[in-house]
Amino acid sequence: MAFSVAEVPRVILGEACALAAPLAWSFAVVFFKRSSGASSVSINLFKNTVAFGLLSVTLLVLGIRPPADRSWLAWARLAASGLLGLAVSDTLLFAGLRRIGAARLAVVDTAYGPLMVLMSATFLGEALSPRFLVGALAVLTGVAVATIDPSRLRVVDADRAELRRGLLYAFLAISGTAVGVVIATPVLKESNLLEVTWTRLGAGLVGMLAGTLFSGRGAEAATAFRPGPLWRSLVPATLLGTWLSLILWLGGFK
Repeated sequence: MAFSVAEVPRVILGEACALAAPLAWSFAVVFFKRSSGASSVSINLFKNTVAFGLLSVTLLVLGIRPPADRSWLAWARLAASGLLGLAVSDTLLFAGLRRIGAARLAVVDTAYGPLMVLMSATFLGEALSPRFLVGALAVLTGVAVATIDPSRLRVVDADRAELRRGLLYAFLAISGTAVGVVIATPVLKESNLLEVTWTRLGAGLVGMLAGTLFSGRGAEAATAFRPGPLWRSLVPATLLGTWLSLILWLGGFK
């Protein structure tokens, strides 16, 4: 008997995507950390370029095209979401990861849940029952307890300024990502998942290319595009953290 994804209840499929996305992202973070031989701008430009190319091929194979009747407001929402979430926030995230490491980044990541819940209730009008809030608090507490390892979080005085800078970058990145999702969610609910992911990536890539050219950082940004040992970690990080994780992540919201 043939099985179709369409037969799976939307809630179950959404929860499966929401659980699978951070799993893929956690592996990607480890690979991205190993790619610190390149700058955060170079890494982000590389992963956005490769992921955009992969999604372009995917859309061509599946025959998916952007809707011709999409309003200018909807296009603006997706463009703003991509610029904020995939150009600015991801660059800040890699800058933070370089300074604080994967373990501390996982701790800062726990702020994403409360921020997302707060903004969804405030700007999207999503109802939050007391049972949901208690369950969310329990999950976040469990993640924090399981993640925090005091022996790995110690820092010497000489590194405290760099640590604070890295924590700030990471928190701003997570906040920007949450805002970007809230901006795109109304469009996502009525659009094709892959096409919205592709459009956001395209906007983020164009924004990064423009920023790189105008800032004169082209040579720096080109570092990650040179074939070499760096690709051993950067390519799998891009496949897991941008192409797969982004689709799963937005799928959960849809």
